[in-house]
Amino acid sequence: MKSGSRGEWIERSYNPVTKETPERMPFVADAGIQIGPLYTPEDLADFDYARDLGYPGEYPYTRGDRAGMNRTESFVVSAYSGFGEAEACNARFHKLYDMGVEQILVALDLPTQCGYDSDHEMSTGEVGTVGVALDTLADWEALFEGIPLDRIKRVGTLGNSIGPIVLAMFAALGEKRGVAWSDYIVNLQNDPLKEYIARGTQILPPAPAAKLACDAVEWCATHAPNWSPITVCVNHINAGGAGSSMGTAIALGNAVAYIEELLRRGLAIDDIAPLMHMFPDERHDFFVSIANLRALRRVWARLLHDRYGATSHAALALRTTVYGHGQEALQEPLNNIVRIGYGTLAYVLGGASYVYIASYDEAVSTPTESSVRVALRTQQIIANEHGFSATIDPLGGSYYIESLTNRIEADILAGLATVEEAGGALGVIESGLARRIMTTGAVRRQREIDSGDRPWVTVNVHPEVPDVPNTAFRIDPSTNSRQIARTASIRASRDNAAVAAALAEIGRCCAEGGNVMPAVLDAVRAYATVGEIVDVWRNRFGVFTPSTEF
Repeated sequence: MKSGSRGEWIERSYNPVTKETPERMPFVADAGIQIGPLYTPEDLADFDYARDLGYPGEYPYTRGDRAGMNRTESFVVSAYSGFGEAEACNARFHKLYDMGVEQILVALDLPTQCGYDSDHEMSTGEVGTVGVALDTLADWEALFEGIPLDRIKRVGTLGNSIGPIVLAMFAALGEKRGVAWSDYIVNLQNDPLKEYIARGTQILPPAPAAKLACDAVEWCATHAPNWSPITVCVNHINAGGAGSSMGTAIALGNAVAYIEELLRRGLAIDDIAPLMHMFPDERHDFFVSIANLRALRRVWARLLHDRYGATSHAALALRTTVYGHGQEALQEPLNNIVRIGYGTLAYVLGGASYVYIASYDEAVSTPTESSVRVALRTQQIIANEHGFSATIDPLGGSYYIESLTNRIEADILAGLATVEEAGGALGVIESGLARRIMTTGAVRRQREIDSGDRPWVTVNVHPEVPDVPNTAFRIDPSTNSRQIARTASIRASRDNAAVAAALAEIGRCCAEGGNVMPAVLDAVRAYATVGEIVDVWRNRFGVFTPSTEF
């Protein structure tokens, strides 16, 4: 019986094999980690169970944010959906609810996200095309007609640059229904800082945008502490090229900016941290995805404890929202079902709290009802079949997983140090550093695909031509005119004096540095439009103008 070190095994057994049959690819993860042929106890020489792992639901939360995890309560099965106008989208929401979705996240069209009403010239050609058009509270009422806010687990949206407005829309919707804020849960992304580098729906300069996002969090701390008013996003930063570890570091820099703004207002860390989630992302490497979630929870717990003195479980146990991807391709879109299933499974094995996933035709069009059904059933199969929930953190203790977790934690911390040395979240935006990191990564990824170093079936392995079916979902072309007419009707029938007074109060709060949420909520109640409220912000704070460095 042979033994010895891993190095001896490589020389004795592995190298002779690779001389005859060379390794098929470089085996470098998208996160920049060289993956070895074998992992052994040698990779965990400094491993300490209590320090590095602990138990699920206990510090440092590597193994999960809850003690029972999926054995006692599954991850929240979620859907991200929105298209056209409110009435048509409402029908889709009802079908999702009937199929068992537990959280509905609303996809907003680009005009709404960028603070323009549907009849604004900047909205031309975009109304309802990549999300639902929502101009006033009347649209939100129609969108959620018949959806029981207090029986579905969570409702929410992204609304990164209009966070106080979408929060007010959900608050006013509950009031109209007679449902107390304590009886339902709203989940927002509300992370404007990542828009400047990763997605592009920014409106205001970064500092006032962050201030408004924090207004929503501060309001929830007092009025709706059960809500989740901010989800700090890695997803788009990674997708833009940063990679999952550096993307996580940049997002943590954004989280630090929000936390420190809220602490400056006199709030306590144990009150505000529970209101924050993160949205990690790794869509290229299965095992790296698992380790990334485990490392992020550990980094968060140590950062909050060591730097800010957080002590409560709710503050230290980071909850994560994830979007199941699988490096989808236009070629043979049905293959994306398999890719997305594996990508989602990785997130579940990594301990994600809230899961929603891409549909297989999302690279082609707005998902069809049938493809959305497949996506939802994929989550439900993972939650209930094949024993994936039978034990907690089933890959914990794997030499490979623990080694990856340690390496990713170190990379995240090194990246966060780079962000903070560059001036933090605002510094990396203004200097263009974040954009340079993402551009470099995007170029590297494309070169790896073009060279075949990163295999992609039907793209560079067994390549096929893109397959865009003629059954792809398309928005009703009359949506634009109907939405414009609906918004005009609301403007004509509402109490315009009340709207004017509420908008003036928003302006006063902006001028004096106060929290805008109460005034925004009054404006929403009076059926002010998204564009009217954002125009007050634009007039006060100006709009974002990229520098040459940016």
